Amino acid sequence: MSWTESGFGLNDYCLLGFIIITWGVFFYLPKVFSKQFTVLIFLYGLTVPSIIDNSFGIAPFDYYDIMDGPQYTGMDLVLYLLYPPYGYIFLYFFKKFCVKDKYIVLFITVATIISYCFEWVNHKIGIFHYKHGYQIIYSICFYLITQTILIVYYRKVELKR
Repeated sequence: MSWTESGFGLNDYCLLGFIIITWGVFFYLPKVFSKQFTVLIFLYGLTVPSIIDNSFGIAPFDYYDIMDGPQYTGMDLVLYLLYPPYGYIFLYFFKKFCVKDKYIVLFITVATIISYCFEWVNHKIGIFHYKHGYQIIYSICFYLITQTILIVYYRKVELKR
């Protein structure tokens, strides 16, 4: 793995800006979860995208590249700093709005639309590069599944408290 890139461009600056914004939102929000559960949310936010990216972003699928190409660089790893605060923010609003069972599908749908739009922006500025027929619309399945699992996990933990 190379720790350097061919150049530091718009995608790198935007990624760093997005990270500052998401972590800023995380630190601004009231802490409504225990420190232990927050750590678990962050581990989920690091592990799941890593598994997905390393399953579908490399051979035999090789559907997309992150940042500046197929070679891993330091900025590819920095990308993963975006996901933990997103999981926290997602569950924060789930808890804040006291989402009832009949509205869970709506909540996940809205969160999926937001995630899809954010991925589209990331694609347009060069953070994600799709190839071999992959289209951004396919990511909706990943968002629906991962967000549903996160809510199920949260509800299991909350019921045990």
